[in-house]
This record gives sequence, structure tokens and C-alpha cells, in this order.
Amino acid sequence: MNGCTRTSSAVYPVSLRDDLPREVATAYWAGPHAEIVKKHPHILEYIQRQFSPTDHGYWPATPRVGTLVAPVWRMDGFAEVRLRSLTVAALTTPVHMRGVFLDEQNVFDRVLGQLTGPRGGRWWTNGHDDTALHRTAVLLRRRRGVRGRTFRRFVHDELGSALHAAGARDLRTYTFLPYTQLAHMTPGVSHDNPAHRRYHGALVIGASSRDHLAELLKSPRVSAVIGDQARVLTAAHAYTVERSVAVIRNE
Repeated sequence: MNGCTRTSSAVYPVSLRDDLPREVATAYWAGPHAEIVKKHPHILEYIQRQFSPTDHGYWPATPRVGTLVAPVWRMDGFAEVRLRSLTVAALTTPVHMRGVFLDEQNVFDRVLGQLTGPRGGRWWTNGHDDTALHRTAVLLRRRRGVRGRTFRRFVHDELGSALHAAGARDLRTYTFLPYTQLAHMTPGVSHDNPAHRRYHGALVIGASSRDHLAELLKSPRVSAVIGDQARVLTAAHAYTVERSVAVIRNE
């Protein structure tokens, strides 16, 4: 894993309110809501990954691993957050995040707060948000009975390393701590996350184009890892990132 940077991060998959037009909800997320988030002093990076509502479910399928996105559990995006310190952030969240939490009811139906744990994220590239790239976000579900250490090794050391070696232009890999609603209790927003729907990790893959992404996934080393994914995963749900909004960027 030469060259990758370890980060203390959080990923927040979200579903937009379905009683608002999509263009209104995404504009509010990228505008007024983002301006409130900017006031948090312990966030080093906050990027909104807004997903395509139609282009998803294209991760390579293998036996026993689901790749189609269920309509009842389709995510509209996620917020990708890098923190100065998980401990400091936890202690100051009630003060600095109150405005964010109260505003979430204006745009989201569901928010699923997922923390990586200290240094639980990996940046394989320099982290610059090149908007010209085609980006795919992949939400990963760990197979029951698989140890957390085995899952983390698969996501970072096997899949992440293979994608980086194959030439991904931008690449981030994340594995999550066990889910708890206490990580993100906000009023007026659902945090219900049934065990059979839960995600345990995520990827953000940047490629020159959608065709370039297909080439990466078919490269010998990546293809070999994906061919063995059922050993660790029960689901891998890929979404095209329709828009990336870099709200906070502290290099």
C-alpha cells in the first residue's frame, strides 16, 4: 500500500426527500445546506457526491453477490468527510453541528452516518477533485461471518491496491465502524438502517471516462479480486456520481 494516505473519515449515505423535486433538493444540498456545514471548524474536507438516479447497479456481478440496487433502498448520494480527529469531532459535534442537524430535515428523508474509525480511510491519489473525471461510488456489504479485519484487508489491500495499480485516476477506499444511530441523531430525519440493508465500506473510483472504468474493472488483477469477492461480500452497489461538490477543501 505504498503511497496511500490514511484518513479519519466519515461517509453519510443520504436519501433526498421524495416530496421535493429532485433538482430543488440537490440545489439546496449544494447551496444553503453546504453553507451551514462550512462553519464546522474540525472538518478538513467535505465533498458531496450526488448520484445519478438512473445509472447504477453496474458493478461486475459474481455468484452470491448482489449488484442491482433495490428501488426501496436507492441512495441519492453521500457526503464524504475528512476530520481532523474523530475524538475532537465527537466532543465538539453538539456545539458545531446543531445547525447542520436541524437543517437536514429540509432536504433529506434518510441519513446514515458511517464513521471509519481513526485512520480507517485510504486516499490512493492526491485527493484533488478533478471534475472532468467520471466517478463511481460503490457501497459494499460485508458477508455475515467474515471478520472485520478480513473485510478491511479485502477493501484496502486487495481491491484498493488492485484498482490503484490498474491506473485509477482518483481512488479512495473506506471501511466503517459498526453502525449506530447515535453517530448521527438528527430530528425529522430517518436513521433506520436494517441489518440486511447495512453497508460496511465504500469506494470512490475516478476514471477518465465510463469506458476507462470498464477497462479498469476488466484488468487482470482487478478482475481476479472481483472474481473472489463472494468470499467477503454479499453486495456491491455502484452508482455514477452525477456531480461532486467540494464544499470544504483544506489541503
